[in-house]
Amino acid sequence: MGSLNKIAGLLHPGSKIVILTGAGISTESGLPDFRSDSGFWATNQPIQFQDFVRHEDQRRLSWSRNIELHNLLRTLHPNSGHELVARILSMNSHNFLITQNIDGLHQLSGADEEQIIEIHGSAKKAACLDCLQENSIQDFHDAITNNHALPNCSYCNGLVKVATISFGQPLIQEHIDKATDLSQQCDLMIVMGSSLKVMPAGKLPGVTLSQGGKVVIFNRDKTRYDSKADAVINNELREICMKLNKLI
Repeated sequence: MGSLNKIAGLLHPGSKIVILTGAGISTESGLPDFRSDSGFWATNQPIQFQDFVRHEDQRRLSWSRNIELHNLLRTLHPNSGHELVARILSMNSHNFLITQNIDGLHQLSGADEEQIIEIHGSAKKAACLDCLQENSIQDFHDAITNNHALPNCSYCNGLVKVATISFGQPLIQEHIDKATDLSQQCDLMIVMGSSLKVMPAGKLPGVTLSQGGKVVIFNRDKTRYDSKADAVINNELREICMKLNKLI
């Protein structure tokens, strides 16, 4: 269901477009899906937020895993899906990306940081849990590599964590509110590489549809909103985006 020509016709500068991306856009750049049967959490016990806060060894383990992830991310590059997202964002300053991904590949593709909401945070940043200020992530990597004590926040001396949302950690309400508002106000939402199973992002297409907006879904597998969407293409994301890039 869904024609690329029809979809290309919806992508014009006068429309307010919101793009929602999930793990599928990153797996095609070589990043394993954290939640799949063979993903990271299948072989690594997740660190609960409260355990990070309470225990030094869990904080050191968290930072060690972040170093490992950074080493992997240095080998990865944006793909045609990321390029399509950046192109759509450049059409209109009112267009926005809501991403469930923490890898920073959208920024590497040239997408404007001001048009991106990372609702699950970023693995490339470090933030204080008290004052929320961003700290130098390299300081924490160096502490682990050199077996030194972990530093505290350089602004308030608080506890600093990788700026991702951990298990048991509340989402940043400001990001959720903005994502919901954008989903209500947009003319078109494009879902790319998301199963729409992880909440609250999985509910956002329904928010757009409830306000009369259109929804287009690109995903390898079927999703809960396929029957309600205006167009659906179940295929490899890279192939879909390469073709669509040529049409717009």
